[in-house]
Amino acid sequence: MGQYIIEVLCFQAIFLAVYLTFFRKETFFQWNRGYLLLTPLLSMLLPFVSIAAFRAAVPSGEFATLLPEIFIGSGPDTGIDLGTEAGGFGINWLLIYSLGVLGALVFFGSKLWRLTQYFKYRTGGEKIIQIPESSAAFTFLNHIFIGEEVEPISRKRILAHEHIHVKQRHTWDLLYFEILRVIFWFNPFIYIFQKEITIVHEYLADAEAVRDTSKEEYFTQLLNATFGTQQLSFINSFFNHSFIKNRIIMLQKSKSKKIAIAKYALILPMIVGMLFYVSCSEDSQVEKTETSIETQLADLKLALEDRESLSDAETEQLQAILRQAENKNASDVEIIEVVEVQEVDDFDPNLDIPFAVIDNVPVFPGCESAGDNTARKKCMSESISKMVNRSFNTKLGSDLGLSGINRIFVQFKIDKNGNVTNVQSRAPHPELETEAERVIKLLPQMKPGLQKGKEVGVLYSLPITFKVE
Repeated sequence: MGQYIIEVLCFQAIFLAVYLTFFRKETFFQWNRGYLLLTPLLSMLLPFVSIAAFRAAVPSGEFATLLPEIFIGSGPDTGIDLGTEAGGFGINWLLIYSLGVLGALVFFGSKLWRLTQYFKYRTGGEKIIQIPESSAAFTFLNHIFIGEEVEPISRKRILAHEHIHVKQRHTWDLLYFEILRVIFWFNPFIYIFQKEITIVHEYLADAEAVRDTSKEEYFTQLLNATFGTQQLSFINSFFNHSFIKNRIIMLQKSKSKKIAIAKYALILPMIVGMLFYVSCSEDSQVEKTETSIETQLADLKLALEDRESLSDAETEQLQAILRQAENKNASDVEIIEVVEVQEVDDFDPNLDIPFAVIDNVPVFPGCESAGDNTARKKCMSESISKMVNRSFNTKLGSDLGLSGINRIFVQFKIDKNGNVTNVQSRAPHPELETEAERVIKLLPQMKPGLQKGKEVGVLYSLPITFKVE
């Protein structure tokens, strides 16, 4: 979820930067309106789109077997944990998000309630509502609100301006962003999008209204007007002080040349680039499941080694796993292919093999007596956990001024000679990465994994949770 939010924010930031740089000063107001309405939604949908052709264009990374998470530091458990997360000291992000949504709903409801108070001045079914003792002028849905104190000489032009807001249904644009502000209350870009589309609404209304008068007379009226404004983000107010300067500048601006509309073609390479990134990028954190597909395949393979036929239950299990595999990414498909390659004579021993489908897994010193691959993996995980807890410098957290939960992800390979190689890590601090790599490099030489009787390299991924009080 965190990765999704980061991608949405990055995409919206890019779309906004392009708009502010290339499109904002153009007089293609309807195009700008469409851009501002569409791109926030695109930013939310693109992270869910994955194109296989893009993935195929980039060599896939090596598949690494996920070992059980290790807890070190002052946590409640310094040994291996086969569960999903440590409990009792995490931040309840769902609660924080829910409280934010509730607060945003209350704020939106209060603004809506303030607006409904003006409907008491409506008589019959009229769409133009007179507000006593007010000089305000604004639009909401198909209703125009105008103060009784507005001078008659200005009323006609103001009403013409507000009628355009009604005709082009600008309120629906603003309500669309109000909904986004409730759902994504933490997203600052939504507020910028809403502000930009509000001023585009004014440009659109001004461009239509000025046809019946001269530009000079129209913006002189804007400068001399003394109308009040309503501080509601989902209404179109005629006299919004913060927009007056921009509106006058845009009124004086010559229409953009038609060739300038070609700049909107920039949207296409942006979208393609974002799709390429989403399709080819891997999750920033290793995600765990109770039983991964590769583990299920391995377990099923081991269980069926001595069986000549499948039972109904086994057949159903195999079909379920294959259905899942069809929806997996390229690296997972390679796992299925490895299972098939095991029956082929021209097996390449230079390939690194995923732990779950290897004939004989690497053996940690002291785990030789473990019976099968599952037992050896468990023994190896426990041995690595003990060694990491014993060797990791837990004082490093306080020395670096760290606190709370610090996640470290380490990848390494046990090569064909049983040596630990290609150690890499990712952590919130470079010195944590260095320490994690140092500890993993202390692992002893092991008995290498075997595939069809030949030594092969096996890849691993190890998550470490380091708690600092």
